[in-house]
Amino acid sequence: MRLADTAHGDQPWRIHELAADFRLEDVWAIRTPGAGPEDFPEMLEAMEAAFEPARQPWPLRFLFAVRFKLGALLGWDKAESAPAARGGSLRERLPDDLRATLTADDVVATGANDFTTLYALDRECAREMANHTAHAIMHLGWVPAAGGEHELRMAVLVRPNGRLGRLYMAAIGPLRHLVVLPAMTRVWERAWRERASRERGGVQDGSGAKDGSGAKDGSGAPGGSGTPDGPRKVRSAVGRRAVPAEAQALSSLPDADYADWFALATDAAGDVTAEHWARAMFGDVPSRSERFIWRGLLGLRLAEGRSPRTVAGWRLAARGDDWVRLETESGFLTGNLVVGAADGQLSLTTLLRYDRPLGRRIWPPLSAVHRGLCPGLLRETVAKVEAGRRA
Repeated sequence: MRLADTAHGDQPWRIHELAADFRLEDVWAIRTPGAGPEDFPEMLEAMEAAFEPARQPWPLRFLFAVRFKLGALLGWDKAESAPAARGGSLRERLPDDLRATLTADDVVATGANDFTTLYALDRECAREMANHTAHAIMHLGWVPAAGGEHELRMAVLVRPNGRLGRLYMAAIGPLRHLVVLPAMTRVWERAWRERASRERGGVQDGSGAKDGSGAKDGSGAPGGSGTPDGPRKVRSAVGRRAVPAEAQALSSLPDADYADWFALATDAAGDVTAEHWARAMFGDVPSRSERFIWRGLLGLRLAEGRSPRTVAGWRLAARGDDWVRLETESGFLTGNLVVGAADGQLSLTTLLRYDRPLGRRIWPPLSAVHRGLCPGLLRETVAKVEAGRRA
């Protein structure tokens, strides 16, 4: 939950004496039910585990992947953008007592887009990151909450790098407030609940995670989509010639310009309907992140509200015994998503037709990000359905 700036400014945090030339962008509360005054280190450990890419919602992974590709293309994230290379790290401002809190691991040099620890105390810590657009601080504090419990407060402080930095921060502001930070706080809150649940006891699987509540496969990805030696392989094919003909036959786009197919083996394939799999994959209604990607970047028309005739805003256009086809379009492309659950596997086929030249320019660079995220999306979906089956 986003809070007023005073929720940070009124606290006696040590960061105030170090970052007077930084502006406060956000203050967020991360709820930690049952937490006590000494649980700050446990919450930080839960957050670190939640930073694993496989645990992030796929829209959030997509947005970060797009940002990193833009950064690589425009040179925003080169090594010389790291804090030490852009006028110095805030570590140079640390008094001796805060400098003494750093460990050997904390002082290892890192590059742009890597948060590095400034200091770590019993009730607060601060981390910094810099690139060509801005120098940022993530401050984490542990404060009393209602009912004698404690909760985490996160503050983001920023010093933009010139005009580029100011324009960049203004451009991403709505996206950060409406999509990125709400999604991240939900991930961290879930990480705390899962950790607290494991500590209270319960049946443990081989990974050490409680059965049915975020169990991990060998890759660190959620769920039962792996083996002791690692995750089950997600099979894939890209291009009309490579995508299985039986998958393409379920599409309404015989003249599609783009096609890809991903499949993951699961014993639960026939346990629920294909529509159930599709809703587990994308949700009944599009999230803010999905709306940004599908409507904002691709201009796709999405239905509003919950309906038995739509999945995440896409029309539920056709179905068979073990498949469903979702359809939508924009002013420059038409899309199909075919979700199949047959022969012991879950599959997702994406087909697009470029109706205007703009579609041919926009989708190819985004498609690389899409293909990188699909394996995790399938593993995440299988984990969700298999956990529900065990519950």
